[in-house]
Amino acid sequence: MKKEISLSENKEPLAGGEEKRAVSVKVQPQNTLLEALEEQNILMEGGCSGMGRCGRCRVRYQTGAPLPAAAERHFFSAQELRSGWRLACLHKADRDCLVEPDFVRPARVEIVAEAPLTAKLRAGESGNETRESGNGTKQKSRWCIAVDLGTTTIAMQARSLADGEILAVWKAMNPQRRFGSDVISRMQVAREGRKEELKSAVERVLEAGIGILIEQAQTKAPGALCGIYLAGNTVMEHLLAGLSVEGLSRHPFTPVTLDEQHVRIGLDKVTLLPGLSAFVGADVLAGVLACGMHRRDEVGLLIDLGTNGELVLGNRERLLCTATAAGPAFEGGPGNAAPGTDMIAVIAELMEAGIVDETGLLAEPWFETGISWKQIHMTQEQIRAVQMAKAAIYAGICVLAGEYGIDVSEIGHVWLAGGFGYFLDVGKAAKIGLFPRELEGRVEAAGNTSLAGAFLYGRNGGDKEAAQIKKICRAINLAGHPGFEEIYLGHLNLQ
Repeated sequence: MKKEISLSENKEPLAGGEEKRAVSVKVQPQNTLLEALEEQNILMEGGCSGMGRCGRCRVRYQTGAPLPAAAERHFFSAQELRSGWRLACLHKADRDCLVEPDFVRPARVEIVAEAPLTAKLRAGESGNETRESGNGTKQKSRWCIAVDLGTTTIAMQARSLADGEILAVWKAMNPQRRFGSDVISRMQVAREGRKEELKSAVERVLEAGIGILIEQAQTKAPGALCGIYLAGNTVMEHLLAGLSVEGLSRHPFTPVTLDEQHVRIGLDKVTLLPGLSAFVGADVLAGVLACGMHRRDEVGLLIDLGTNGELVLGNRERLLCTATAAGPAFEGGPGNAAPGTDMIAVIAELMEAGIVDETGLLAEPWFETGISWKQIHMTQEQIRAVQMAKAAIYAGICVLAGEYGIDVSEIGHVWLAGGFGYFLDVGKAAKIGLFPRELEGRVEAAGNTSLAGAFLYGRNGGDKEAAQIKKICRAINLAGHPGFEEIYLGHLNLQ
């Protein structure tokens, strides 16, 4: 028999003293409360896919509260548990109750959809024509849509093939976040038989975005849509293409394919860019295209920081790529609205103030409780997480340089991709040891290189250029590299 759950919609009293409204929802008793809420489109951003580990799906039972689960004692005080606070993923909807959802918001997301590396493309460079309109003005006759399918966000642009002009921009959160905030969680969900749910969730958002971009681009520059080109990491593209992620979820981490794929989104065909390895996907290959490092004599370094840190080092002769786990360190913790760039800046400033030492320890009296600095609360645990993440990135750079046969000082240029690079204070990043200090003056914020590269792939018939990148690129497994652990441990300290 279905049970009835009433959802309290308003946390604060309404104007005029009106009481809170409640919506009654009948649900299946075998479903968890979280699943019942999701069916009503009350969605949580991020999470652990219902495993009771992240503490984000907070609800307060006003009536009908179940007994607390053991895991909830890690997230709530005894008084909070007595007051009805629970995690929605840990309890079945097996009784009538009144609940008030209070999901923890994730850290602020930094989205940079501009593509500064290609914003000044010369008109006519690609050979595409323009045409005269009835009033004598030139209009772009052909354009394409570029898509950056990120684990956290989806960014899309409609751009003229003639001169690269951005005609329309659209952005959204990746709806797969409700299945888990990282690719490991989502692969687990897919392996449990819910692969189609993951696929359809993204398809709906992409179809909506494509429709909006087509309408806006046609209004600004009537003409023909000449293709949709999407870049994402290997797991994101596998899930969208409906491919198995079994091989990606365990050693030796083998993808079904790294070749270009095609999927149908609504009435439109979407081209998925090829990837470089199981952990270095099409989004990074697109970044190489955008930076043009595969055409340069100078050795350059592309850094794309997120939950995973992808690195590519090299020039037109050869490229090395790798990925290293950064975890959530650069995204803030549950309830913390600080993005990674702000966390790095705060840690550097706390070092300058003598509140954090080079080993990462907070001075008393802040060691136990943490410290609030410029409206950001920083705990000892968060500082440790940043230390481990930045040491992994630093070690990855050093390993790639060693494999390439050069010293890190010989790296001529560094591109920091995405919103992280755009907002990062490079000096403070170097101060805590995110990358070698020799590189500080050579760093460029490159914007969304995945989006820029997806556009170039479509504009220039990039399959041949991508094939050349794949031919000269070799993937390095940091976990199995003999020098990685020593460098990593040697750079855990803040420098």
